[in-house]
Amino acid sequence: MSRHRSVQFRRALVEYDLEPSDDAVLRAHAFDSSVRSAAMALTEQVEIALRGRLDVAVEARVGVRWYLSPSTFGADFDHAAFRAVARRVLDRSLEPAVRSAWQGGRFERIPFGMLAEELSFGDLVRLASGVGPTPRAEIAAGFRVPTSTLRSTLLHVNHVRNCCAHHVRLWGRRLRVPPPTFRSPLELLRRLDGLPKRSPAHSIELLAYLAETTGPCDRHTAALRRLLDEHDDLVDGLGGRPTWARA
Repeated sequence: MSRHRSVQFRRALVEYDLEPSDDAVLRAHAFDSSVRSAAMALTEQVEIALRGRLDVAVEARVGVRWYLSPSTFGADFDHAAFRAVARRVLDRSLEPAVRSAWQGGRFERIPFGMLAEELSFGDLVRLASGVGPTPRAEIAAGFRVPTSTLRSTLLHVNHVRNCCAHHVRLWGRRLRVPPPTFRSPLELLRRLDGLPKRSPAHSIELLAYLAETTGPCDRHTAALRRLLDEHDDLVDGLGGRPTWARA
């Protein structure tokens, strides 16, 4: 690892009253890597579900190329800027089906389901936040969160995803983009209770809650529980244990 990262882990070990030896730094680094892998697997389930739920929520009302209609979105949504983003990702796509459909640069040949596979998670968050109130509420209901928190929830998930994808350290730090302050539903409040906001443990609990709306995620949560059991002294650096990883 880089000298800077080594220093950061050593400082974090001292902060949590742990021995800052070279072996301890390597162990914390490996632990952090495994935590990021588990978190990334959970964000993958959320991202795939967002693509599908966004399309289903709007397609039934507008059609498969709903993204082309400015009336699909709220007044604050920059539709021209989104079309420019869509054109760029389609231009650089290496997917044969996309390249074939995109010949001539005609959006009319590209259904949203095809475009969605090329868009970043951040692009999908902007779309889900920009569509009208009825489909936005449907998407929020699919993830079992209040509509008022959908945008901030997805922005936080995107931040965690980017940290994991770019190998940013999670252990021993607070996340820069905070999750929303939830006031409902009760199940989510119960699960987040006692986990410090902006802590990795809080984010992982939220990710598991969202991922469970897409189907079983036992494989990921069980792997993380085993990891925490094997490194109990490092749990404080995550902000605690998620509810499903407690004794």
